[in-house]
Amino acid sequence: MKRLFISIILICIVLITASCSGKLPETNEYKCEFDTKNKTVSIVGYEGSSEKIVIPEKFGKYTVTEIGRNAFSKNYELSKITIPETVTSIGDRAFELCIGLKEIELPPELKSIGNAAFSNCRSLRKISIPEAVEKIGLSVFTGCTSLEKIEVDENNSNYVSDRYGALLDKNQTTVIQYPTGSQRTKYEMPNTVTTIESYAFEKSKNLEEVTFSENLKTIKSYAFQASGIRSAEFSDRLEQIGNFAFNESKLSSITLGNSVKSIGDSAFAWCTSLTEIEIPSTTDVIGVSAFFMCTSIEKYTIGKENKKFASDDYGVLFNKDKSILLYYPVGSATEEYTVPSTVKTISASSFSTCLNIKKIIIPDSVEEINDLAFSQCPNLADVIYEGTKPESIAENAFEK
Repeated sequence: MKRLFISIILICIVLITASCSGKLPETNEYKCEFDTKNKTVSIVGYEGSSEKIVIPEKFGKYTVTEIGRNAFSKNYELSKITIPETVTSIGDRAFELCIGLKEIELPPELKSIGNAAFSNCRSLRKISIPEAVEKIGLSVFTGCTSLEKIEVDENNSNYVSDRYGALLDKNQTTVIQYPTGSQRTKYEMPNTVTTIESYAFEKSKNLEEVTFSENLKTIKSYAFQASGIRSAEFSDRLEQIGNFAFNESKLSSITLGNSVKSIGDSAFAWCTSLTEIEIPSTTDVIGVSAFFMCTSIEKYTIGKENKKFASDDYGVLFNKDKSILLYYPVGSATEEYTVPSTVKTISASSFSTCLNIKKIIIPDSVEEINDLAFSQCPNLADVIYEGTKPESIAENAFEK
């Protein structure tokens, strides 16, 4: 009995010793998270300074299967990285702002690429999407200003690239990303496209002309922000234009079609070359600052059947009953303007940066003049208010 008891104790000591000796392997400059059950490892950080990195396939008995969230982000010195074939997932922002990264080959068994995984990799010129990839997150290649081509393996079941090197879903209903660094000046969109994803053409400086799909319904936020696009003509199927969709672009002319329902916040802000815009009868939402700093606009025209907005003979944009003056066409050559007697509110920045206006007559119906309403109007010398005083005038309403 005594011998049996001693034997049990010895076995317990051996088991405890074995358990305690299960020390995780050294990872050197890599920060890792280990899955001891599945014997896999996720790289979650890098503390080295090498320009060229070859990630090992294993650390001890643990196989590298994932590049985690932010693992290599803001590694400014990195120019080339080799990812082992065992990796199946790249996390959100894994290589964000690796501004020197020029070369990367994605492993053949890779299944998912997280949101903004390669955003602002400004030196990256080409990327190939393997056959196995099932999911590509949002804004994966946003700000990759040197990217000239995105290639997708022809056997991939979820994504495809077109002859311009743009990334689309397999059915070609959504343009996900145009190669921002492409030298092409023209792009012809497949007629199957119904949606342009957020940031898809952002900062595509060389792109001047786009032939849009006749079936396009939705342009998402920031889609053409700061792009070189000069003109845009849409079919009667377009319904939504997202926030900042054409903000800071080179647009000089646009035809919206007859189905647009909403124009997002700052959708055309800072489009300083845009001279005229016709808003269809179907539009019932115009977002905040939608036409802010459109310094060349000479006229706003509203479809006659529109139930939410109206314009006058001077091309000024109002709400339907003209109680709110929304936008004055600041590129107009008109030197004197009388605000209609229906107006109660003059909106923020509505006359801002109007260079030609010299005289404005404001009726006693006006109760409110909002922030920066007449700011930066250098030649406005004569302001006549026909009442006693509006109930509310923003302190900066006439700021020079």
